[in-house]
Amino acid sequence: MHVQMLTPKQLSQHHLKILSFFRKYGEKRITHKALRWLQQLSNEQHPEGTLASIAFEKKQIVGIIVFGRYGLDESMIAVHPAFRKNGIGEALLRHAMDELGKVYTRVACDNIPSLKLCFSSGLVAFRLFRGPTGKPTLWLAGGNWNPSEVTS
Repeated sequence: MHVQMLTPKQLSQHHLKILSFFRKYGEKRITHKALRWLQQLSNEQHPEGTLASIAFEKKQIVGIIVFGRYGLDESMIAVHPAFRKNGIGEALLRHAMDELGKVYTRVACDNIPSLKLCFSSGLVAFRLFRGPTGKPTLWLAGGNWNPSEVTS
């Protein structure tokens, strides 16, 4: 498996394929708001802490991870079902933490696979709140993070 970080131009060029991957393999856990945010990212310079990376197996996309402002704006990950439980999610999350230095994410408490991924990758839950769908949701963070950066 190979992980490649996308430039803003590459992300813009391939945004339809990336959006399709998230819709198809995101298990309906990625909000419409997050997908709209991703669709609106321009191919100009991204805000600090924005990252999009793709995991490939041979020439097939097997996973994608995206962070906006370290995850304070948006964060999302999806792995192709045929490649799950092979460490791809962990590799993508470690790659993002290495590149960004810190990451934040919000995960609904009933999303057990995403919580397992976050905890196995060393993220720490630090705040419980009601998410956009009304479900109990955790703020999680990893790397050189500071809870005061989260305002909501």
